[in-house]
Amino acid sequence: MKFKNFFILILFLITSLISCQIGFCDDVDMFLSEVEHNMNNIQSVQTSFIQKKYMAMFDMPITIKGKIYIENPGKFAWMVTDPIKYTLIISKDKVIKWDQSNGVKELSLKKNPMFKAMIEQITFWFSGSYASCKTDYDIKLVQNNPDILEFTPKEHNPASQMLKTIALSFQKDKNYISKIKLLEKNSDITELFFKDVIINGNIKKSVWEIK
Repeated sequence: MKFKNFFILILFLITSLISCQIGFCDDVDMFLSEVEHNMNNIQSVQTSFIQKKYMAMFDMPITIKGKIYIENPGKFAWMVTDPIKYTLIISKDKVIKWDQSNGVKELSLKKNPMFKAMIEQITFWFSGSYASCKTDYDIKLVQNNPDILEFTPKEHNPASQMLKTIALSFQKDKNYISKIKLLEKNSDITELFFKDVIINGNIKKSVWEIK
């Protein structure tokens, strides 16, 4: 499976966030403040994920499984384990990619500014500091228990060319995201579920190495 489209979607998803809509602004600001306060104390995250891609032309979703590791400052690992194996590790100014077909490839973020911007936005998404970006999306608090925020890209936002809405579901304690759902303009849907989340646990050094 190709991962280029997934990372393009994530790039659009994270480019910026959250502009208040009338009638929801106060609730949204309070919610975001609580989420940012809770997630500000997070130094590391380990979580399994399941990604399902529902395409209008197919009856069955395309499913991949794997793990995500995050360690502050600046470490991020995306490891797909099923149906194929694929690894992306970011550490400081270096990116290491591995797959069964091409082996190990190393990139310098300094020499690849567009890729660096994408990585920064991906890691920002998991930081919880959403209130710092309030210009490119309209937002609604559409559900409580579980809490779900829905984001609609504004017309000037490049994400509006691909995405209709983005929905975030949060854990009960608002410490972390439990699900991300993207509805695309072509009616395709991508869902990313997080489970077995470990906050501030020790991450093995071997996670950041490809042998």
